[in-house]
Amino acid sequence: MSRSSSSFADFQRILYWQHLTLKMIGCDIFDSNFRVSILTLCIVFLAGLFMVISSINLYLFRDNIFNFTFVLVTFFFGVIGCGRLGFLLTHPAVASNLVCEAKRTYELTTHSDGEGKVLFKYTKLLKQCVVMFSVIFMFGVILTAVMPLIFFLMNGEKILPFGVILPFLDPNSSDGYQLNYLYQISSMLWTPPGLTASQNMYFAVVFNICIQYDLLILKLKALDELIGKNVTDDNLDEQIRRKIVDIIECQQRLENFVTTLEKLYATQVFIEVASNALQIVMTLFVLHIDMWMPGYLILMIATFQLFVSCFLGTLIDIKSELFTKEVYNISWHRMGTNNRKTLKFMLAKSQRSIQLSCGGMMTVNMNLFLTVYKKIYSIFMMLQNI
Repeated sequence: MSRSSSSFADFQRILYWQHLTLKMIGCDIFDSNFRVSILTLCIVFLAGLFMVISSINLYLFRDNIFNFTFVLVTFFFGVIGCGRLGFLLTHPAVASNLVCEAKRTYELTTHSDGEGKVLFKYTKLLKQCVVMFSVIFMFGVILTAVMPLIFFLMNGEKILPFGVILPFLDPNSSDGYQLNYLYQISSMLWTPPGLTASQNMYFAVVFNICIQYDLLILKLKALDELIGKNVTDDNLDEQIRRKIVDIIECQQRLENFVTTLEKLYATQVFIEVASNALQIVMTLFVLHIDMWMPGYLILMIATFQLFVSCFLGTLIDIKSELFTKEVYNISWHRMGTNNRKTLKFMLAKSQRSIQLSCGGMMTVNMNLFLTVYKKIYSIFMMLQNI
């Protein structure tokens, strides 16, 4: 089996497990055969119920800064989950089309050694990222679930994983605490798997963009070699023209792919970045007042999620810049007049590279990460002086 075929098999295997996880909760939006089912409606109902209960708790705990912050942080996690669920459920065709196009990238490769290395490299990296993110995220979930037991053994304090309580139940009573704890644990049976699988699908499509950029760079290098041979053989003009046309078609396909991803995720990225930032600000404010152990876990989770989104955007920025640089390195002065005109079209398109944005306002990259943290610090200092 060639490297390309092996990489495609690994890619399909990664997607299979994400599809299976999402299908188990009735939300496999990335499948072209997805249909809304009773299970889907149940998940939507449970998500809505959780947000309603959290909103009621915000009112009940308005005079307790620690409980209010704990519920508010939980509320923003719910906003992220409901936002992702809502956007995907309302755009199932777009989501499934992205996955189909990602598979098509593997199918369109020529099985050459260079392209095989590109596919192998990014498929391996995707597998590592999926495993790492899943393990870290699920470790955080397990730690959240057992945290009440740890605190009880340490100081006898009774706390709940999410800080949210069911209305009309006294969390200080034995039965009330157990019912609240069971409700929150039950929420962990469907929320974290759905968030993890949908994030892993996002990894898959972002790394596919990197694959397409690297394959384009390989094509540009092959074109430059062919132009060099044309110096001694003027009969290669037609081959050069065909290669340029092929590169322009692949470039157009890449732009359509990124545009589709931007359409699906731009608003969702804004919701997640804003929610993570607010979680960090509120947690820092409470930690400034007094020691609050759950706050440190919240800081790590929110920062990690913010970093992942910005890091993926940075990867695309780097690949876009490398592609543009490679276009300018083409030996255009050795080409015929007609081919130069065609190359100008490719040059013009490379200067207008499409990037992922945060709600259409800022490019998603590490600069956004630094900007958000500067804003977090400014808001925290303002709250500190109130």
